Amino acid sequence: MQAETPPIVPWYKQFWPWFLIAIPFSSVLVGSYYIFHAVRDQDPMVQEEYYAAGQAINSVIAAGQHAQQMQLSGQLTFNGATVQLQLANPRGTPLPPVLTLQLSHPTVAELDQSVMLVSSSPGLYSGALKHSSASRWDVTLAAPDNSWSLSGVWNQDMGQSTPLAPTDVHQPEN
Repeated sequence: MQAETPPIVPWYKQFWPWFLIAIPFSSVLVGSYYIFHAVRDQDPMVQEEYYAAGQAINSVIAAGQHAQQMQLSGQLTFNGATVQLQLANPRGTPLPPVLTLQLSHPTVAELDQSVMLVSSSPGLYSGALKHSSASRWDVTLAAPDNSWSLSGVWNQDMGQSTPLAPTDVHQPEN
């Protein structure tokens, strides 16, 4: 008596070959997805002209040192769609009628904004903000000629105001 042999099923009707083919195929699909997004979506943290930005740091250092010599400091208050600046000027140096306030989001460049602050009385400036969902900004206040600058960090969780001090940029020590 002969034992019956089960019928031989072709390979394409079995589970394991398809399972083994699916592993590298899924890797190709995931890799293609990441390549597509890497090419399409540029990283906003990378500056196109990094050399020029690196050279500009010298003027930022000089502006911070000049603000320190002038003994300038400020208090920035955010109130809805307006921002107010109380600028302390103990030396009585003449201040410009208009200042530039740069609000930079740490990670999303689309949330950055520049605000013109207009003087309403000596040392008191105000300006209008665009509506934003940002809860944290790196703040830089500069004279129109960029001769001095103050900076600080505003975090919504810490309150509506933030102090501004002379921009302090340290050069790396070797």
